[in-house]
Amino acid sequence: MNKKNKGLRLGSVSFTGLGGYTEKMLSEVLENGIAVRNIVLSDGKLCGAVSPLDYYRVSDIARKNGVRLRSGKRCGIYFVLSKYRNRAGLAIGFLLFLFLISLWQTSVHAIKIDGDVSRSQIMRILDECNIRIGAPCDSLELSKAEHRIMAEIENCAWTDVSCEGFRVNVRVETGIEKPDLEENAPRNIVAARPAVIVRQIARKGASVVENGSGVNTGDLLVSGTVPDGRDHILLVRADAEIIGEWTETKEFFVPYSETISVPNGEQKVFKYLVNGDDEYPLFFGKAGAENSVYSEETSVLKIFGQNTPFKIKSGVYTEYIPKEILRSPDDALAEIQKQRGDFEDNFYSDYEIVNAEERFYPQDDGIRLVVDYTLRGDIAKPVIIETDSQPDN
Repeated sequence: MNKKNKGLRLGSVSFTGLGGYTEKMLSEVLENGIAVRNIVLSDGKLCGAVSPLDYYRVSDIARKNGVRLRSGKRCGIYFVLSKYRNRAGLAIGFLLFLFLISLWQTSVHAIKIDGDVSRSQIMRILDECNIRIGAPCDSLELSKAEHRIMAEIENCAWTDVSCEGFRVNVRVETGIEKPDLEENAPRNIVAARPAVIVRQIARKGASVVENGSGVNTGDLLVSGTVPDGRDHILLVRADAEIIGEWTETKEFFVPYSETISVPNGEQKVFKYLVNGDDEYPLFFGKAGAENSVYSEETSVLKIFGQNTPFKIKSGVYTEYIPKEILRSPDDALAEIQKQRGDFEDNFYSDYEIVNAEERFYPQDDGIRLVVDYTLRGDIAKPVIIETDSQPDN
């Protein structure tokens, strides 16, 4: 057995399991995400080593499967520190040690964002410019990030991205937004798309179309210019609900065989010590992994079983791996119907689907579905009436 239990950083407890269902116990231990090293399984005997923090979980699983578990050699920093668990000075010194190690690293420890903007959008832009927690301070593309923010943040008037010490500061100022159209400004109602008028309710203004008539995009539906009955013209704020009907054809295709990427590969974990809004990396180098999906979880840091004001954040990068999917004709039909349902939920949720005629076309490499939709919805689009307010000379 290899005596170096790589991956068990706090230490390890070797164990031996006898009797019961040792194979079932090992499977359940691995299913619970418990890291086990130096596994030996033979003649109903199971040997291995786990982290001291996982040993009690392994004991519970062994008990459930009727396995008698005996602990063996114990080693690592966990057991060294346990001898001094009643000495608060050592705990404080340990935290200071972690703090000093993080300060010695020339990398980004925190990102501060000021301004009335979406933090998630700013963080996405920074990440695409290689500005993230753990990135080397001397390789930050600050100017590139400023240009991206100016281009992508709506109504951005000014921005500054700078690095002070180990913190990246982002300041974004937006201009005064253009006011919405005045509440009482006169307007017409025009068609937002080609359709046949099914029904209409004109609350203000004069309707200029009849039910059953066809209109094109931009055609006038309800006029905000109405006579007052005394040879004068009034400008009003037209308000109406105009229900139109139209047809659209959409195609869907599902292959019998395809290769997709699924986040089910190797995981890389990067841990940070969190104190309020500040984060200090507990690793050397650069966080991140290519072709992977990112997730994170945060837990309270405990010293000798006692909660501290600090937290540990774990950033997990899970690698995408290729997976080949083979479908039977029935599977392809079920998938294409799901694809169609998702499309209707995303794009037709605001409309009434009056009719949908399906046409299936089986092909050598998959199934193609053509759907002719008949839709109904409100096609009214308000348009301000431009008036010349300049006095005549």
